[in-house]
Amino acid sequence: MKQLATFCLALLLAAQLTFAGVVDVRFANGVLTGNNYCVTVQVKAQDISFEIGSATIFFSYNTAALRNPSATPINLSEGNLCALGGTTSFYKNSFNYLETGAVGEGNYAILLLAPNQGCPTVTNTEWVDVASYCFEVVNASIPANLEVSAKYTAFNTVDNTGDQHTLGELSGVALSVSTPAAIDAPKPGLAIYPNYTQNKVMVEYTLENAGNLNINVYDMLGRMVFSSQKNTAAGRHTLDVDLSRFGTGYYILELINGQEKATEKILLVK
Repeated sequence: MKQLATFCLALLLAAQLTFAGVVDVRFANGVLTGNNYCVTVQVKAQDISFEIGSATIFFSYNTAALRNPSATPINLSEGNLCALGGTTSFYKNSFNYLETGAVGEGNYAILLLAPNQGCPTVTNTEWVDVASYCFEVVNASIPANLEVSAKYTAFNTVDNTGDQHTLGELSGVALSVSTPAAIDAPKPGLAIYPNYTQNKVMVEYTLENAGNLNINVYDMLGRMVFSSQKNTAAGRHTLDVDLSRFGTGYYILELINGQEKATEKILLVK
């Protein structure tokens, strides 16, 4: 009986950890018109149906082929009135890019403003158009190398009975990666969350011995805009980092504790 109870408990825990679903992301429907190249960003569920919470899609491209991207929201957007019986949208979108070398980088953010109001439902049978990216064509004869960055792209996914902050998993265009099981799960070492905020992010860290925690914030041009050091006793600690003084956009938050280092791209939305 004890073994059966243990087995049933294991099944229950497995079900709780896997219900959030897996997201597929791709670029599709590329169209070249003169010096303009446009593609559609699409998402699909791998297994169960769910609604998208907040998400950030990072991408890269060859600046020798493409430059100056722009984004037009489609679904999961401010104009997609699908919530509350087709009368309201609870999403906010932003788009940023940076071209400083051979590889351009950009990000498209989706912020859900109200819990459990994500729509439309994403299924495993149909791709959902998220946004259209358009680029200025520099040289159409060389590879564009337009790719979703599976390392940074992340979704909050919601099953039909779940809540806003249940994290799912992502399968990128070429790579498969997993996000943490839940933001409130115990995390040894250094952790930073959430990766989107209006003012503060939470830093969670554990020190085996008393020591210093260095906190640095960089803008997307690589400039350090904030630096601080905190002397901390041994043990587990949490710390709020206030970003409210900075404007809307992406920042990199870096934590250094001796030989251990953690970085996170943070979207700040005002």
